[in-house]
Amino acid sequence: MKRKWIAGILIVAGLAIMSVPLYWRIAGNYRNQQMVKEIEQIIEQETENEEEEDHGQTALEAAISEEDAAALSKEEVIGLIEIEALDIKYAVLEGAGSYELSCGIGHISDTAGIGEVGNCVLAGHNGSRHGTYFTNLKTLKEGDVIKLTDKKGNQYFYVAESMKVVGPYDNSVKDQGDAVELTLLTCENSGTMRLVVSCTLFEVKQSQNEKEAAE
Repeated sequence: MKRKWIAGILIVAGLAIMSVPLYWRIAGNYRNQQMVKEIEQIIEQETENEEEEDHGQTALEAAISEEDAAALSKEEVIGLIEIEALDIKYAVLEGAGSYELSCGIGHISDTAGIGEVGNCVLAGHNGSRHGTYFTNLKTLKEGDVIKLTDKKGNQYFYVAESMKVVGPYDNSVKDQGDAVELTLLTCENSGTMRLVVSCTLFEVKQSQNEKEAAE
């Protein structure tokens, strides 16, 4: 009887332990879906209401709830990243601390912004309990397309060109130049190294309002 009781406890404990990673994965995926939905809503409203510039703030506040607006402000969502070859779509947050990387893909703040001249460096977890993130980055092939969308609805298409592994303190991955470039960064070799994918811009699709503003 006692053995059955102990066995029952061990089974329950085992199931509880197994359920923890599943919980974190579900929670992380849900949070990312919410953030993606919110940033897409902002982009949509920005596109629809840009011509009413005097009322831009009112339109933005109407697009999302106060709670969502506060969350986006805190988390500093600056855009979206989509990589069809990896089947991922994540919000891009300003900063690459532990909090930002647990929510989405982080933009290293002292590098060029999305679509700006220079090297835009984005970091993502490899093997996070919260989601896939850049876990499969090593499977990216030369020629695969990375799409970034900023909060104004402008779309930037980059093509993967090369991949390398560097040391954890190699700051050359953040080097800036005169071209519009993108670097994707994640951990490698159990976190002792860094996997780096270098990409170059090949197409820009401006939002309609950005086109009109440029004319």
